[in-house]
Amino acid sequence: MDNSILLPTDFSKNSWLAIQYAIKLFEDKKCTFYILHAYSKETHGLDSLTLLDPDEAFNKLSELRSRQGLGDIMIQLSRIKNNENHEFHVVSESTLLLSAVKNLNKEIQFNMIVMGARGVGNKKGKSYGKNTLEILKHIRKCPVLVVPTKVDFNHPKEIVLTTNFNTKIKSSEIKYLVEIAKLSNASIQVLSLSPAHKLSFEQKRNKVFIRTQIKEVAYNFNSLKNVKMAIALSCFVEIRNSNMISYIDKKPSFLERLGFGKLSLNKLGYYADLPVLALHSK
Repeated sequence: MDNSILLPTDFSKNSWLAIQYAIKLFEDKKCTFYILHAYSKETHGLDSLTLLDPDEAFNKLSELRSRQGLGDIMIQLSRIKNNENHEFHVVSESTLLLSAVKNLNKEIQFNMIVMGARGVGNKKGKSYGKNTLEILKHIRKCPVLVVPTKVDFNHPKEIVLTTNFNTKIKSSEIKYLVEIAKLSNASIQVLSLSPAHKLSFEQKRNKVFIRTQIKEVAYNFNSLKNVKMAIALSCFVEIRNSNMISYIDKKPSFLERLGFGKLSLNKLGYYADLPVLALHSK
């Protein structure tokens, strides 16, 4: 069965790196990639052209830039070694990125979204970009792989799955973590802050569920105590030279969707050189 993978782009360097990473990661897998660029008119401020004729001025100019940018990406892709497993489509949408992703996902039902950690409009710093966080907040029908600017293009050899076992993961999504591990011949290291003897009944049940889902690849359960998860995870991946992080993305609360409180991704800290795979909870 083919994978349908969405690759949002804002024509930034990071989004191009995310496209390249996805192609490399799934080089041995039959995939159809959809490269999406969305553009929308800012509602604040006045512009003489848009006042005269918004459709002719903004929409047509933005559409032209969008199609030219997507055309440039296809030219760049044509210079990469041809892979018969891969097929590419480009999509240009005159709407907000989140709306474009939602609509396209309903139509195609993507297996995964792969996008850059930061976009062209984001300030420099140790934080994920606005569009990335918006996708994670609102798109919960497929896993999202966030690719940073300093990513290593080698196949991951160790993937760290961080969890406290309080939340049950979707079996439809964890299979993609296992698929990545199989494609890369990687092991999965499950990292928690809860020692096995202190797990509740529900936690034990969720742990058994994860074990049954990842049993087809090499795996190990690890626990650290008396430390916050962000610190534990940072130390763990640095010591072991892990190549990818995965976590169970709990559905944001109403207040979190409004911007109050940290999302699960932000609680893990920012990683400039490690891709992070968000797997959604039930």
